[in-house]
Amino acid sequence: SIGELLLEDVRVNADALLGEVGAGAVIFSESMAWERICLVASHVGTMARLLDQAVEYARTRKTAGQPIGKLQAISHRIADMKVRLEASRLLVYKAASQIGETWEIDREAAIAKLHTSEALIKTAMDTMQILGGYGFMVDYGVERTLRDAMASTIYSGTSEVQRNIIARWLGL
Repeated sequence: SIGELLLEDVRVNADALLGEVGAGAVIFSESMAWERICLVASHVGTMARLLDQAVEYARTRKTAGQPIGKLQAISHRIADMKVRLEASRLLVYKAASQIGETWEIDREAAIAKLHTSEALIKTAMDTMQILGGYGFMVDYGVERTLRDAMASTIYSGTSEVQRNIIARWLGL
């Protein structure tokens, strides 16, 4: 759920302080890296589900007496889905393995978030195309997944913010 939380005139006792006074930006940055990694880890699971759904449909739906998965247009789309899934999985593993180990976690989390969020959209769109009209039906859940995927490029830092983080690490 995306929303807004406003706190006014809130007092916090000194013993509830997180970190050192003035170190809020560092704590926020580390927290955002954790959040991004956790979010995109769930996106990897969603991409795996979409791939399974597309493969199952491509194996069972027939045209001209053969499964649609035998058509190169379908099989190549599914192969691309698998490549995006595995690339995303590896980026998430890499970022997660570096939590608490390196100061480059912001960059690794941004790379994983950017790639995986955009790969999720493409995977959802490919699944929708493979399923044809069924992809638009609420019962199949793909249309909902596509809407959620679109939001994934906004929350926890837009794709443009992720690109800014990566570019900054490259000295640009």
